[in-house]
Amino acid sequence: MYKGVAYLFKYAYKTQKGYIVLSILYQIIVSMIPLSDIIIPKYIIDELMNQKRPGYLFTLILSLVIINAVGGSLSTYLDNKCFILKGKIFVEFQAMLTERLSMCDFERLEDPNFLDVKEKARKFLYADGEGFGAVLDNAFNIIGKVFVFGGIIWVLFHFDIWVVFLFVFLVLLNTFYEAKLKKRFVEFEMKKAPIERRTNYLISIIEDFNYGKEIRSYGIKDWLVNKVRFHLNESQEFYKKQLNENAKGRYFAYITGFIREGVTYGYLSYLVIQSIISIGDFSMYVSAMFNFSSSMKAVMNSFLELKQFEGYYDALSEYINIPIQLNSGNLKVPNGPYEIEFKNVSFRYPGQKTWALKDINIKISGSQRLAIVGENGAGKTTFVKLLTRLYDPTEGEILLCGKDIRNYDYASYLSIFSSVFQDYKLFSFSIKENVCFDMADVTSDSDVEHVLNTSGFSTRLKNLPAGVNSFVFRNFEETGFNPSGGEGQKIAIARALYKNAPIIILDEPTAALDPRSEYDIYQNFYQMVSGKMAFFISHRMATTKFCDRVAVFSQGKIVEVGTHNELMQQQDGVYKEFYNMQAQSFKE
Repeated sequence: MYKGVAYLFKYAYKTQKGYIVLSILYQIIVSMIPLSDIIIPKYIIDELMNQKRPGYLFTLILSLVIINAVGGSLSTYLDNKCFILKGKIFVEFQAMLTERLSMCDFERLEDPNFLDVKEKARKFLYADGEGFGAVLDNAFNIIGKVFVFGGIIWVLFHFDIWVVFLFVFLVLLNTFYEAKLKKRFVEFEMKKAPIERRTNYLISIIEDFNYGKEIRSYGIKDWLVNKVRFHLNESQEFYKKQLNENAKGRYFAYITGFIREGVTYGYLSYLVIQSIISIGDFSMYVSAMFNFSSSMKAVMNSFLELKQFEGYYDALSEYINIPIQLNSGNLKVPNGPYEIEFKNVSFRYPGQKTWALKDINIKISGSQRLAIVGENGAGKTTFVKLLTRLYDPTEGEILLCGKDIRNYDYASYLSIFSSVFQDYKLFSFSIKENVCFDMADVTSDSDVEHVLNTSGFSTRLKNLPAGVNSFVFRNFEETGFNPSGGEGQKIAIARALYKNAPIIILDEPTAALDPRSEYDIYQNFYQMVSGKMAFFISHRMATTKFCDRVAVFSQGKIVEVGTHNELMQQQDGVYKEFYNMQAQSFKE
């Protein structure tokens, strides 16, 4: 029933064993305070009503004060320690979820169903604004209340058992009703998650300076804000429903509380009038009965919170157990030279009926340089995504040294590629970190400067006061700089050069460069790919002269393969037509 709680306790024990021990100790100490507040005042009141012995009264009062003071101080200390340890568990857990997202198959990042599951899984962290920290607290509160129950039952042992049964019935009735309400609350929370994801996306693009130019130049501010308002209003409807459910629970609690208090005070007053119990007994029984009811209600509420949490755990379980298909191989990639072969490869994107690639057959080996050309949408970038295993073929297989690439360890396979994607991304880190990532601390500035100079970034680098330690973008550093499209592309190329992998992929690497920078890149091309297998993807036919072979893509198929000269000699070739069209546009 409580799989989520069991999972969480196992995780807490694995990451912070001390949290478990200190939390149990905290509950033992906290349970002593209400018991002393129930029992000791009875004897103080009886002594005041009868013998009034100063020494005995002093002892009782001092005992009550010491238990509250020492117990309160210890409980505060332990509570703070538990809070810190609970925070560490939270950090590890959130890091685990983040790692899971970074490891998931790339195609899932484009799957709205997966993204909705991810958003629901986050509820495990932040459920009701408190998240799993509150769940751990509730679970330990149950342990603490068991100690309180033991003391209170001892106090009420000689009390009217039917009144106790009435209180138990009222608490259970109230709990049963709240359980139904909380179940509906979680259902609303899960339905709200996809709406909140859309809202967060819209807000994020309004805040992101990368979208700032489009938003302003096209005057779409009001359009985007209205979309945000629409989704916020959708969420607001769910908030209203959740608020109504909470209100129903409070109203029902008021009714049961009215009955409980009326019975308690009325019945105990009657017993005092009949001289059946003393004033001290009256005080003790009133305190015991209300502590009994509040403790039982707290326990039942804790159980409800844990039960409600199960709904969030179901989403988490689905999220963390989604299979990672791309990381299923275990072979280590051998040392080069390499041979890559696409064998009857076809591919279509998830949810699509049309083929992005169809019946691709091509082989490249050693240090050959292959130019991949064609119009936009011809399948060039999809070819690269399959080569780098961002996706797996729908049909056919891709072979590395004669073995299906799916049989290789994923990280080992990716380690042989240095890639510059058409939609490359720079991070709000230093230039050096953007080039070296986790190796930045052990890499010399001169090595980074070398690859930046090779990529054509040297002129801009000289004008940056902090050199390679200058921050890209101004998200976190006022002294950061916003690179132009061409400058960003040069940093991305430097990143690929620094990795120095045996296979290099350049997907439209000069698309954002000015003619001179593009010329410099071409001049350094042989140096950049010397001794490496290279894939050069472009729709500019002039780039093919730097390559050994050319593969011409059209409508998801390879329609021609050959050298530049061979393809230019074909009478009605696609490559020749494209090349002449581009050449003519430059002449004109």
